[in-house]
Amino acid sequence: MKKAITVALAGACLLLSAGCFDIEQTLVLERDLSGKAGLRVALDFEPMIYIMAAMKRGFEGKEGPPTIEELAVGRQEFLAKKKSGKGDAPDPKQIQADAKKNLPPGVRLLDSGVEENGLQMKFHFLFGFDHVKKLAQLKLSGKSAKGGPPGVSNPVESPFDNLEVVDEGKTILVTSRPKNPIGGEKDKPAESPDAVTAEPVEVDPEIREVFKNFRVAWRIEAPFEVVESNATRKEGKVLIWEYSLDDVERMEKEARKKGGKAKGFDDLGLRVRYRK
Repeated sequence: MKKAITVALAGACLLLSAGCFDIEQTLVLERDLSGKAGLRVALDFEPMIYIMAAMKRGFEGKEGPPTIEELAVGRQEFLAKKKSGKGDAPDPKQIQADAKKNLPPGVRLLDSGVEENGLQMKFHFLFGFDHVKKLAQLKLSGKSAKGGPPGVSNPVESPFDNLEVVDEGKTILVTSRPKNPIGGEKDKPAESPDAVTAEPVEVDPEIREVFKNFRVAWRIEAPFEVVESNATRKEGKVLIWEYSLDDVERMEKEARKKGGKAKGFDDLGLRVRYRK
C-alpha cells in the first residue's frame, strides 16, 4: 500500500478538538472514475472559548459554568491572540500555501479559500483526481486533537479514507461512513477491522454539549443510473447524505449489534449502487 502523503493545513484542524463545526464533502465522478472532490468546513471558536473558561474556573477551584463576564474576557483574549498571530487559531494564508504542496500522485489542488468573521472561520478545498481511489492517500494535518478533550478525534484528518468505490462489473458500488468526533474506542486501534466491537470512550457531558450541533454531509454526482441508494435527499442528479452526532452514534450502536465489524456500517452509512 502506498504511503499516505500529508497535506499540511497549518493548524486548521485544531478546532476540531474543541469546537462546533459543519463538514461537507463532495464527489463528482466521471465515467472513467476520475473527477473532483471537495471539502468545506465551517468552524466556530465559541465552544472552544467556553471549554477554556470552564477549565480556568476549575483550576481556580470555582464550581459551576463560566459566567457571562468570564466568557466575554475569554473572547477578547482569544481574538487579541488571534490578531497578533500568537494564538491557536489557524493562519488562513498559511493554510492555502501549505495546501498547494505535497499532494498525492494523481491528485491536484484546483481551488482553496478561507473566510474569517470574528469567532467563525470557513475554509474550502477542491481537488481534481485521475482515479477516485487516489483520494484515500490524502491526509490533512497540522495541530491535531492530541492533548484535547478525552475521546475527541479529528474527523477531517483523513476526509476520504472511509470512501470506497468498487467496480462490480456491470455496477459500481460507492460506500462511506461518517466519523464520530467524540467516539474513540478503548483498547482497539482505529484501523482494526472490528474496532467498533470495543466499548466507546466515556465522554464528558460538557464535551457532548459542545458537539451537539455537529453536522457532516456528502454530495455525490455521477453520470450513471442509480440502482439503489440510501441518500437522505436528492437535488437533480446529486445525491445528498446528512448526519448529526445522534445519527452517527446510532449507526455505531447498531453496527455493534450486528457483530461489530466495520462492514456493519454498509447498510447504515452512505451507500449507492450505480449501473454503468
